[in-house]
Amino acid sequence: MSFYTALTGLNGAQSDISATSNNIANVGTTGFKRSRAEFGDIFATSPLQNSSSSIGSGTILKGIKQQFTQGNISSSLNALDLAISGQGFFALKPSLTSAQTVYTRNGSLNVNNDRYVVDSAGQYLLVYPVNEDGSVTAKDLISALPLQLPVTSGDPKATSNIDLGVNVPAAAAVVPDQPQFADGYTFDPNNPETFTNSTSITIFDDLGNPTIATMFFIKTQTASATDPTNKFDTRLVINDTIIEPDLVSAVDDAGKQIFIDEFGAQTTQVPDDNYFLEGKGSPLYKLDDLKTQVPSTAANIQGELTAFDFGEEGDKLVEIVTDPLLYNATVESGKLTDSDIYWGKNFLTLNVDSADQPVNIDIRPGKYNAAQLSAEVERAINEAYGDDKKIQIVRNVDDEINIDLSKLNADGSTSSLDAAITVDLLTDSYVTSQQVGGANRINLTGASPDFTRDEFLAHVQARVNEALNSYADNATQKAALGIEKLQFTRASGATIDTIYETNDIIQFTHTSNEYAGAGNETNPPDDTRNKFLVYSYFDNKPNLSVYDGKKAVANAPANVNDSAGNGTNAAGNKIMYSTTENTLRIYFDTLEANAASPIFAANGKIRLSGNFDASETAQAQYLNGREFTISSVQYTDPTSANTTGYIQINTTGLGFPDADFNVINTNGANLQVAYSPSSNVEAFFEGAQNVYEDAPVDFASKKIVLRETGTAKQTFPGILAGAGAFSAFDAQFADGADGTLDKLGLENADRTEDSQWVDELDPPVKVTYDEINQRLQFTVDRTVLGTGTDSNFNSFTIYGKGTATDTNNLGLVSKDDAPDTLIRGGEILSGESFVADGEEIQLNDKRYGIEVEYNSDKKSFKISSGTTGEQIAAQGALGVTDTQKASNIQVGRYALDATGSVVDATDYFSGDNNLLGVGATKTEAEFTAGKGLSATPATALGATATEPLNEVFRLSTTNGENIFNVSVNGISGVITIPPGFYVGSTLAEALESKINQIMDPVTGDTVGGVTARFNATTNNFEFTTGTTGDTSTIKVKGSARLGLDDVPLGVGTVPKIFNLVQATNANGVNLFVSADGKVVETPPENMVEGYYPLYIDEGELTFDKTGKLINPKQDVHYEKQEEGFSISLDIDFGSSTQFAQPFSVLSVNQDGFTSGRLDGLEIDASGTIRANYTNGQNNPLGKIVVANFNNQNGLKQIGNATYVETAVSGTAQVGEAGAEGFGNILSGSLERSNVDITEELVNLITAQRNFQASAKAIETTTTLTQTIINIRG
Repeated sequence: MSFYTALTGLNGAQSDISATSNNIANVGTTGFKRSRAEFGDIFATSPLQNSSSSIGSGTILKGIKQQFTQGNISSSLNALDLAISGQGFFALKPSLTSAQTVYTRNGSLNVNNDRYVVDSAGQYLLVYPVNEDGSVTAKDLISALPLQLPVTSGDPKATSNIDLGVNVPAAAAVVPDQPQFADGYTFDPNNPETFTNSTSITIFDDLGNPTIATMFFIKTQTASATDPTNKFDTRLVINDTIIEPDLVSAVDDAGKQIFIDEFGAQTTQVPDDNYFLEGKGSPLYKLDDLKTQVPSTAANIQGELTAFDFGEEGDKLVEIVTDPLLYNATVESGKLTDSDIYWGKNFLTLNVDSADQPVNIDIRPGKYNAAQLSAEVERAINEAYGDDKKIQIVRNVDDEINIDLSKLNADGSTSSLDAAITVDLLTDSYVTSQQVGGANRINLTGASPDFTRDEFLAHVQARVNEALNSYADNATQKAALGIEKLQFTRASGATIDTIYETNDIIQFTHTSNEYAGAGNETNPPDDTRNKFLVYSYFDNKPNLSVYDGKKAVANAPANVNDSAGNGTNAAGNKIMYSTTENTLRIYFDTLEANAASPIFAANGKIRLSGNFDASETAQAQYLNGREFTISSVQYTDPTSANTTGYIQINTTGLGFPDADFNVINTNGANLQVAYSPSSNVEAFFEGAQNVYEDAPVDFASKKIVLRETGTAKQTFPGILAGAGAFSAFDAQFADGADGTLDKLGLENADRTEDSQWVDELDPPVKVTYDEINQRLQFTVDRTVLGTGTDSNFNSFTIYGKGTATDTNNLGLVSKDDAPDTLIRGGEILSGESFVADGEEIQLNDKRYGIEVEYNSDKKSFKISSGTTGEQIAAQGALGVTDTQKASNIQVGRYALDATGSVVDATDYFSGDNNLLGVGATKTEAEFTAGKGLSATPATALGATATEPLNEVFRLSTTNGENIFNVSVNGISGVITIPPGFYVGSTLAEALESKINQIMDPVTGDTVGGVTARFNATTNNFEFTTGTTGDTSTIKVKGSARLGLDDVPLGVGTVPKIFNLVQATNANGVNLFVSADGKVVETPPENMVEGYYPLYIDEGELTFDKTGKLINPKQDVHYEKQEEGFSISLDIDFGSSTQFAQPFSVLSVNQDGFTSGRLDGLEIDASGTIRANYTNGQNNPLGKIVVANFNNQNGLKQIGNATYVETAVSGTAQVGEAGAEGFGNILSGSLERSNVDITEELVNLITAQRNFQASAKAIETTTTLTQTIINIRG
């Protein structure tokens, strides 16, 4: 047994020596991988045998393993000597027809007779097929091909592409701007002054013949603030022929065609799915023409020259009236040729942005300069189109206001009135009872009448005045008020049906205890005085004034010259006007010159009224009904008690004519002068002024009010005589039926008279509206009812209905919650904030942001829509996803009748507005359509609330969390939301309604149009204005709990657009691009619409401020085909720069060549094989296939360092050199054997010793065996 064991050792040592000997033998074999013998021991036992006492049976050869470590790399001069640095094998075909693939690390290759690349065994190197740029077209063994080297590069090729990179100097001057080209620039390749730089390159024609092409560079633009680019034109000259470049498309960095919409917005993807360019032409638009963006504009109407002269600075004041009695004084009435007064009712009709129907606006009365009038018209328009609601008085809820007054008692306690002063808001006032269209202005019989804010305040003030007066009808209550000495008599007439156009003086008797002096309450004095009420119609303006006396005008004495200096005719003159002296003389007789208080005195006021002779109507227009100030009084006998004389008036600035005139034909009795303005009786038209504190409007009832004032106020209550304090009315010029009294509503049967104590023009309790905090306010006049007066009240309180337990809809608290407010002077009692929740003032389409402005240069007004843009179909422009409506505006006026009323309510634009220069006959008014895209509103976006607001939460007054500060378009307000339970959406609704009734306290502009939304997903609030554009702003500040403590200011935007300018030729003819890409002057039959391809200037290089080329981004094509000359070139300028360096050529390559022969090979690290030819061509031939295996030791060696795959090695994994898992290709290098000769010699010695030891073991075993045999024998 031991012999056999030793024999296995001897055989193993022999195998080890054989493997080592093979390694030593191939130490010089290229790509050889050394082998290693691997052994295992032999051990065998039986089941019954004790293994611990068993002995092994020797060794056995398990296998010969290849060691695939990389050998050393050695260099060679042969490009086809290849080595793989890293993992991988070359793939080869044993023959051209073989289906087998073998693998090797032996890269010692050469070329066989058929120009194939083979190894020393004639096996063919496999490569991947590649494109002209060397990229692989297929990466698998099936597609791999044996590499064959072409001898030549093929036929000659004409140059078709040139890569030309240059640096043009940044400091170069703009050539066309040089002085020598002042009369025009023309390029000349032979004149260096006509270009900046040039460079030449050799190109080839179709036969391979070389020719010189020269590129010239001409600087045409230096960067500026408006266009921060530098530009160079290029000219290509070949054989003295200038080759013009073709049209160059504008493309993006990815090379995609750029299109523009009609506003110049750029895109590479037209949003219209039906859009296509193929087979269609287009207008020619160039990128360089898209220089300046302008904002989108609103439609507007620029009126004609205004009929009123506002002056050079627009600061002269025009008067607007709305009182029906003043209509005849207006331009609109046509009754005065030189009137500068305009009618504010039915002032303008508009249709903005094609609303369902136009709106009609009134403007408020007053005097305006041009800017103020613009602001007022703008306010009225936006109010008419806005979403303002009326104030609603709900019956049995809001129909009562109670006023209580309190006194401070000696013991410090207070005592109030026994019964509060109750104001019934559902009883008519002069405001509600005015006739409009045959009915009351406001019908109070309904459950909940609605009022505009002005109507409401005027009505409430009138009802408060009436309640205060009525309260004093009771003697006890009068005494409690302490107003006995404030009482006066007030008489009012009937409504004046039509404007009375006649001047007259009405004599009446005033009965007053003032005239008799002392008296007592039981036997009051009684005395009367004649007073004179002058109804003036001077300048067509009805006016009332009361005087203490009147006197008839008389003839001048015979010895007085008239205004012409004619003494003989002077005796008949009654009034004389002199232009040279600027004086007017009015003559009288029976003057008391020596009276202590003469009736006429210097600086005294008089009013002349008369029934002029028909021959003297021209004079009457300067005199009749006019008030004058006396300059001097002249008496014939200054010492006489009965003399003649005249009063003289300075007429400077009174608008008298340039020619003298006299009044001689009118009877003196028909010329009356009223003198001494009354100090105790006054007259005015009801509702024509002060309808409430600082009211911007009037509610003229066309009734005359006559009342006592000043010292005539009653000292004793109940002094009114049976005939009243005013009686015996008698007209001077037109008495009797259908006379002055009848026309003015002053007939006895028409007059009403009663005792009052409230001054309706300056009431003791005033009602106003706090625009900022949206609440009613009340003040009590301390000088009438406060401490120190007979009333001596210390405080007051105001509350709603007496039975109410909560705050009503007008913000008036209940009696129990009503606070006391001191009466010290200026103290204000404020109600709670409330929302006007009646019907909308205008039931129209809503429009916001309409603007009105005055142009002082054109002296005309412009009215603009509040929106911008034009009609655009969905997807018709970038960003327009839905149909965009056009900004539009139509402005005019109703035709008005003789009273200022509308002639035909269905004909909105048949009249004229001369003040604004618009209307049916204003043919020079200019309409400009909106242009561009719709402006966007301002949006203020709140932060996420600190708690989920889609759940019910309580809004309290803690830390003012129910108070919000809001500013919209410069109109600010403080909003108070009633505390209570809300969710986000209901709070948003409350905020929206409050925001939209914020009013500017100065201009009267209201906000309107704001939407407030709660987003349950993001748990925040969003506020959006109704107005649009960059003047539209919104700012909201509220509590942090609601996410409103730091809301950024929202600002709207106006989209900017380019005004597209179509390219033209030298003669200004528009240019087009034909379907085949040619520039033509005739519009193609089939053209694209909506979106147009964009082009750049042909051959122009554009650099940014950093010197980087930004255009062209693609090749520029140059082509010229004519007899004897043919050229077609694409030039790529992509690597060009513009730096502050001299001109230089950075790179130049062209693709033309003559026929060439193989001149060498290049093999890069990725395995790409390129062939060099004598004509300069460098063509890729293929990329070397590199393979690898999961188990390299499973490969089967077949000689010549070559292997084939086996099931153990796995299928070959092929790829490219340098990729992950594959080494790089080294050309001109060979991988040596990985055999280490020293190690192998050591291994050989070891194997030899092992062999000797095994032989010795056999020898010993043999001897031992022989000895045993001998012993037995």
